[in-house]
Amino acid sequence: MTESSLPPQQNPPVRRRRAAPSGPVAFVWESVLMGWRWLARMRTALYLLAALAILSIVATAVPQEPNVPSTVASWREGEAGPGVGVSRVLDAVGAYDVYGSAIFLAVLLALYISLTACLIPRIKAWIRLVRRSQPPVVRHLGAQDERTVFVTDRSPAEVRASAAELLSRRRWRVRRHDAHADDPRPDQVAAETGLWAREGGSLVFHLSFYVLLAAIVLGQLLTFEGQRGVVEGDPGFRDTAVSYWSYSPGRWFGEGDHQGWRLELERFHVDWVRDPLAPGAGQPTVFRSDVRVTPQDGEPFDAVIDSNRPLNLDGTRITQLDWGYAPRVVVEVDGEVVHDTFLTPVLTDGGFFRGAVKAPAADPDVGMDVFFYAFAPDGEDGRPVPTGAPWADAPLLVFQLFRGDLRLGATQQTINELDVEELTSQGFGALRLGQSLELEGVTVSFPELRRWVGFQVSSRPQLPYLLAGSVLLIVGLLGSLYASRRRLWVVTMEEAAAAPRTLVTVAGRAFQRPEAFEEEFADLVAELMAATDGAPADPHPTTELPTALPAAETTR
Repeated sequence: MTESSLPPQQNPPVRRRRAAPSGPVAFVWESVLMGWRWLARMRTALYLLAALAILSIVATAVPQEPNVPSTVASWREGEAGPGVGVSRVLDAVGAYDVYGSAIFLAVLLALYISLTACLIPRIKAWIRLVRRSQPPVVRHLGAQDERTVFVTDRSPAEVRASAAELLSRRRWRVRRHDAHADDPRPDQVAAETGLWAREGGSLVFHLSFYVLLAAIVLGQLLTFEGQRGVVEGDPGFRDTAVSYWSYSPGRWFGEGDHQGWRLELERFHVDWVRDPLAPGAGQPTVFRSDVRVTPQDGEPFDAVIDSNRPLNLDGTRITQLDWGYAPRVVVEVDGEVVHDTFLTPVLTDGGFFRGAVKAPAADPDVGMDVFFYAFAPDGEDGRPVPTGAPWADAPLLVFQLFRGDLRLGATQQTINELDVEELTSQGFGALRLGQSLELEGVTVSFPELRRWVGFQVSSRPQLPYLLAGSVLLIVGLLGSLYASRRRLWVVTMEEAAAAPRTLVTVAGRAFQRPEAFEEEFADLVAELMAATDGAPADPHPTTELPTALPAAETTR
C-alpha cells in the first residue's frame, strides 16, 4: 500500500472553552465562590450558631430598648447600669437592641445561608442514594460481623425465594442474583436496610434547627405580650395598646393587630386550706375567674379562666397571672372628693398587700403608701394583730399620708409605686372595712372591698413552628441514635455429597449498633431455617465456600 492510498487523517474536533473572566469581575467571582465554600462547611454553621447564642446572652443581660425603654434611658444617663462610658460602647455596638442590630441580622442571614448550603447537597445525595441504591452483590463474603452455615434438602432456588420473601416482609431492600457462566459471583440474595432511616434521621435533625431558628425570628417579629389587672365588677379593659399596664409587642406587631375585644371580671373564686393542722395548710384550693368577653363585632359571652385552663380567643391566649384584694379608697380634701378608686395592691414577701394612692387633683397633691392586711383580727388588748393569712375575714387598711408634689410627669412610676422625694409625711392611719379617718385635713374612707386579677394576654404565632421544629428534632435524634444500616447476604451452593443438599451461608454486618444486630441476625437465621427445614452444619471439607478474601468484596 502506497502512501497515497492511505485514508486521510481526521483531527478530532476541538472544544473551545469560554474565556475565564479577568480583572475586577474575576476578583468578585472568586470572592463569591470563596465565601460560598466557607459558608457551605458544617463547621462554619456551628461557629455562626455559637455567635448567635452569644448575642442572645447579651440580649438577656443588657436591657433591650423595645421592651424596657425607661431602663435603657437610665443606663444611658448613668443613673443605673455600668456607667455612661460603658453605656456608650453598648449603644455603639447595638447592644440595647440586639435583635434589631445589623450584627445580629448579618449573623442570622449567614447562618441561614450556611444551613441551606449544607443541607441541600446532603438532601439531594440522600434522595439519590435511596432511590437508586441497590444492595451489593458479593463475590467473596470475607470476614463479616455475623456468619452462619446450615444445610437443607430444599433446592437453592427455593432457599433464595424463601430468603427474599422473608426479608421483603421485614421491609429489607432485596436483590436476587443468579449466577451464569461469565459471572464469578455465586447465587445469592443480597439485602440492605436502615439506609434511609440513619441518614434521613441525621438530615431531619439538622433541618429541625432551620425550623427552630425561623420560629424564633418569627416570634421576635410577630409576638405580643401584655399584662392588665381587672377588678371584680369593673368595666374591665379593651384589647388596645393603651389599655395594658405593661406592653411588649414584637417589631411587626402593630396597633391594628389587636382584636379589640373587651374583658370583664364578673367574679373571682379563691379559697384555701384553712386548717393549720391539715396537709398543705394555707395552699389555695380554688383559683378561678368568671369573665365576660365582648368581641369587637360580636355578641358577648361568658367564659371561665382557671389556673390550668387559659382562655383562647382566635390565637390570643389569656391566663391568670396574679391576684389580690382591691380595697376602695375614698380621699376627701375640704369636703371635695379627690380620689375614689379601687386599688390593686400586690402581695409582698411579708404576707401583706402593698399599693399606692395618688391624688393630683388636690392642692398640694395627696399621696398614700397603703398596706393591706387580709386577716388582722383584734388581739386581747383590742389592737389588730396582722397574721399574714390570705383570707379576708378581718381586713385592715394601714396607710401613710403624704402631701406635696407626686412628680407624676417627671419620673416613671408604676401604679403601686409612690415617689416620696418631693412629699412630706402627714402621719399614719388604720381603717377597718366601712370606717373613715380624718388626718391633717384629709378624710380617708375604706367603704368597700373586692378582689382583682392580673391577666396576661399573649399572642405567639411561632408556637406551632416551635412545636414542629421540636418534633423534627426528636424524630431526627431518634433516627440518628437508634437506626442502623445493615447488610445481609444469603449464598446458596449445591453440596457435593451422596444425597443432594443445599449449603446455605448467611452473613451480615451492621455499620452501627452491632450489638443489636446480633439478636436480629439470630432471629433471621432461625426463621429462614424454619422456612426451609434447615439444620445447622459445618461446611463440608470438600466444598469450596466463597471465603477467599479476608474482607468483603462488593460489586454493584
